[in-house]
Amino acid sequence: MAVKKKHNAFVRYFTPFGVRQVCDLLMLAGFILLIVGLCTVDGVLLAGFITYALGAGMSVARCCMVLFSKKINHRDPAYKSAIINACIMGVLFALAVFGLIWTIVA
Repeated sequence: MAVKKKHNAFVRYFTPFGVRQVCDLLMLAGFILLIVGLCTVDGVLLAGFITYALGAGMSVARCCMVLFSKKINHRDPAYKSAIINACIMGVLFALAVFGLIWTIVA
């Protein structure tokens, strides 16, 4: 009998490495840059807003690809999850763009 090896959550998350993981890593890097930018110069804060907006924008695009796909049923949990994620990431993208503009102007 072959015993299936169990992996931890970190390995399971990164096993199908793709756009989702890239978006999450970009938003994590943007978050770290925003925290560091609060205590340092405006350039780091500007880089944090750009990185976070890029990650959130990619996430919205990924959710829209799922929503406009003809292969997925509208009753599927992935479809409903994509609707919720698109709304949340849209708000975060708007906040990041607002913060980016505010940092440039102020």
